[in-house]
Amino acid sequence: MKRIILAAMIVAVSACGGNASLSPVGPSGSLSGASISGTVSGAGVNATRALDGGTFSTLASSSVTVSIAGTNISTTTDGQGQFTLNNVPEGTVTLNFTAPGSSATITLSGIGPDDKVQIMVTLNGNTARVDSERHSKPDTSKGEFQGRISSIDATAKSFQIPGMTIKTTAATIIRHGNRTFQFSDLKVGDHIQAKGTREGTTLTATEIKVENDNDDDEDDDKNEADVEGVVSGSTGTCPSVTFMVNTTKVISSSATSFRDGSCADATKNGATVEVKGTRQSDGSIAATRVELKKAAAAPTTVTLTGAISGSTGTCPAVTFTVQGTKVTVNSATTFPSTTCADATKNGVEVKVTGTKQADGSVVATSVALTTPAPTTLTGLVSGSTGTCPAVTFTVQSTKVTVNSATTYTSTTCAVATANNANVKVTGTKQADNSVIATTVALAP
Repeated sequence: MKRIILAAMIVAVSACGGNASLSPVGPSGSLSGASISGTVSGAGVNATRALDGGTFSTLASSSVTVSIAGTNISTTTDGQGQFTLNNVPEGTVTLNFTAPGSSATITLSGIGPDDKVQIMVTLNGNTARVDSERHSKPDTSKGEFQGRISSIDATAKSFQIPGMTIKTTAATIIRHGNRTFQFSDLKVGDHIQAKGTREGTTLTATEIKVENDNDDDEDDDKNEADVEGVVSGSTGTCPSVTFMVNTTKVISSSATSFRDGSCADATKNGATVEVKGTRQSDGSIAATRVELKKAAAAPTTVTLTGAISGSTGTCPAVTFTVQGTKVTVNSATTFPSTTCADATKNGVEVKVTGTKQADGSVVATSVALTTPAPTTLTGLVSGSTGTCPAVTFTVQSTKVTVNSATTYTSTTCAVATANNANVKVTGTKQADNSVIATTVALAP
């Protein structure tokens, strides 16, 4: 793998025997407000390339001007293509990249008032592609540093770079491109980037990226990409899941490893993750690793009780309304002591238990029939039609229906359903406000 080196560093290496000074990768914690820092590669990057044998060649001859549209905030990339913009407004910003023969823009969204945003951008003529985007809050205990290994302590599993001791643990990930390295693979003279928790001049690394000289794996790093953000639009079944992080499509597979959480947890909508993988030709990332930063919030369980209206669909996929709330049932919904068909009819009184969705609707986990309070009518029978036990008549302008399940207290069906009989009817009110009688008695 060939490596980009600052032109100023070349002079320092020649004059000082290679003891270049250490500098953090990313924004300084001493500035207030949001900042965007990053690296621009491609046309317009004023940098030199280290070649085998200690010679150097020029990659490009001019730097890139990076500015925020609608503001006077701008800067130019240094000899390594790096830049930092401070006092960045929160929300969504558009970055302009201009250089001889190039003029391109990208849009970054979700920038908080104190966010530290790190990006990697590939510039090609009038197009720009975001290869990596990370948002983080300032944390003086964390850091990311780069340098060349000057000595290695194999017993302590640590090594030195100028001004910093890098300490590893069993959880430290050491990689080169998409390959995993062991501590024993590290060599004096290797150029590394280390990320972890800093205490004084010691960094306990969570991840180390190795950039060796005399390496043939340049192509491994060329398509390397990462993105950090909130999962949305997740579809599929683990391990083959497709989801979005910010505006980047991510695809996981059986080759994807999951850190600090399972595949199910890390691909759930609302989860905050960091994804590393290989950039595909369509701009998506084939994930090699997904690290769970923050689990999705637990779903909210709700209960609705009332009569169904607006029922549409065919079991098991039915949608209806209860208490003004849209309810959806599916093949996973259970129906205690009833059926989907009976429990999704208009006018049926039900108790719905389910999970509230982002749009306020409810996906039902169970739907049960409820028994409404009995209705009582007392008065004279009129308009009696039919033959016992199936008779229909009116009491107090309410239609009453008796059937074979109706019981008669101290009377008979024929006597109690005759016109002008004075009766007391107890039954269940229906959606059309009629009553199906459970008992009929002669009124005193």
